[in-house]
Amino acid sequence: MDTFIDTTADTAISKIEEYLLMRENPTYTSYYNGLMSYALHGKAWETYVAESFPDIGSQKTSENIYKSVIDLYAENLVPVPQELRGFSNVLVPLLARGECPVVVDSAGTPHFPEHYEMISDGNYTVAAIYTRSIEHMQDYVTFAYSNGITRLFSKAVPTDMVAATKEGYQFVEQTTGNTLFRLALDDKGFGPSLAALQDRVNHSIIDQTVVAEMYARPFWYLMNVELPPTNPYLPAGTQTGTDAMTEQEVDGAAGRIFTTSSDGPFGQLDPPTIGDMISYHDSIIDKVSQSSGIPQHYFKPGTGVPPTGVALKVLSKRFNTKVARMRDNLKDVLEELAALLNVERTVEVKDSPEKDFAIWNTEDDLLQEAMDAHGIALSTMGYPLAYIAEVVTPGVDLDDYEDDSMGEPADQLGQPTDMTALGQTGLPATPGQVAAYEQNPGQRSR
Repeated sequence: MDTFIDTTADTAISKIEEYLLMRENPTYTSYYNGLMSYALHGKAWETYVAESFPDIGSQKTSENIYKSVIDLYAENLVPVPQELRGFSNVLVPLLARGECPVVVDSAGTPHFPEHYEMISDGNYTVAAIYTRSIEHMQDYVTFAYSNGITRLFSKAVPTDMVAATKEGYQFVEQTTGNTLFRLALDDKGFGPSLAALQDRVNHSIIDQTVVAEMYARPFWYLMNVELPPTNPYLPAGTQTGTDAMTEQEVDGAAGRIFTTSSDGPFGQLDPPTIGDMISYHDSIIDKVSQSSGIPQHYFKPGTGVPPTGVALKVLSKRFNTKVARMRDNLKDVLEELAALLNVERTVEVKDSPEKDFAIWNTEDDLLQEAMDAHGIALSTMGYPLAYIAEVVTPGVDLDDYEDDSMGEPADQLGQPTDMTALGQTGLPATPGQVAAYEQNPGQRSR
């Protein structure tokens, strides 16, 4: 029994619909599009930055790590079937917010909304989906329910084309026979943590710019100067004595120059060290890898020696595992959606006449190369590949390693494995280790 809304068309907005209409979860769309919020502490500092760097008012950033993280995960989650390609439209809000709706109407047409609010208890879901028609100059909100009901409300688009307000929606129609799908990630999305890191990156860029500007404006000092007293009540030009030091103002970023009739010595103050500022900025970029699981060299290309071979696989393991987990979160719902849309099953299933859906392309998938140094070591010591794939590198297709050769040349198969030949110099296993692994019934025969 539906406790949210009666099955008869009611022209009034229900309580749950009003709740969704007034709800505004952060969408982080502006971050993805490069429009950032620059959080500056203190009015004086904010005024100085705004006056010194007026272009910052555009809120553009030169280092959009938010988009980089979202795009890399999205690239690995785009479905292969043509009927599901529209899912790419909701990948950005899904990764940012952790959940998204998909609606298939009674005519069998799928809809992948980018602007929405939703609430769910895990079984029953209600979503508010926002759209705008330029042709009819109408703003729409569609309330979709898990029981197949959708309710459409509309209002006129504002004359200045700004975003629609929450008031004034009028009932249009109610339909049945629709299907609402809820896709959700178990880690609730990247939005909040990535936005916080992006704010720190933006602030660091401003700091570096200010410090670099200060390098072009050195501060000089002069010791052993006795300035004559000045009477603040006398008009300018009537003071007794002569000023010992006068500041010469110049245009642009040149340093401030002082002239004096006094003896020295002169000196110059060192500006803040820009190297320390760059190190601080790099430390923030390093934290992006910690929070997202993406290898650090992706955000800092060209620094140091590019990782290759086993080292690259080790660095990529966490990212590969996270992609595999996301696919597990989405697979069941996407397969239900594929079945409803009559997507062709093309994947052969072992020992079964039935075929499966090819949701993702795994031919050149990074997950296929996730047998890292740990997995290789365990294999050479006797652990079965099934265990390694399940525990160490989930997501690996064991069919690629069915011959159990680990890429060794055919003429070397059956020969004892060189325990030092792991791609890096290492010590062979001790007799005690070998004896312990011999107790494993799934070990490779030597």
